[in-house]
Amino acid sequence: MDMLITVLTHWRRMMLSRQAGAVRQAVVALNAEQRKATADHTLAEIQHAATLPQPHLHGVTESSIYRPWSQVASTAAGRVRDRSIQLRQRSIAMWLAVVYHETRGATDEGLQAVHRDVLGILRELKDNKAAASAEKAWFNKAA
Repeated sequence: MDMLITVLTHWRRMMLSRQAGAVRQAVVALNAEQRKATADHTLAEIQHAATLPQPHLHGVTESSIYRPWSQVASTAAGRVRDRSIQLRQRSIAMWLAVVYHETRGATDEGLQAVHRDVLGILRELKDNKAAASAEKAWFNKAA
């Protein structure tokens, strides 16, 4: 049984790491205004999930409540490249909230690494220095 749990944990870590890369790319592609809105939405999602008895199952239906993790992260990761900016922002926020709570208390090294990735993405989302320097460069070029 321990071997099965280990295999499932490694598989989940690999999947979440791949999804984290897609989410990071989506965050980098956002402009400053979109990052601010996405950061606010992400904070609201994380806070809302924290009020639930099982925060890592935020956004699931009753039928999947007995699973160790939900399909919400996979669905959200698949939508971070959507053409609709609102859907992209909502998907980024949902993925970050669900995976943040799923990996927050993890004892496995791989899942702890995924949690650090999530924290890094949150930092990138919150930090608008890159966007501010891009705006400054554009203004200097235009002037």
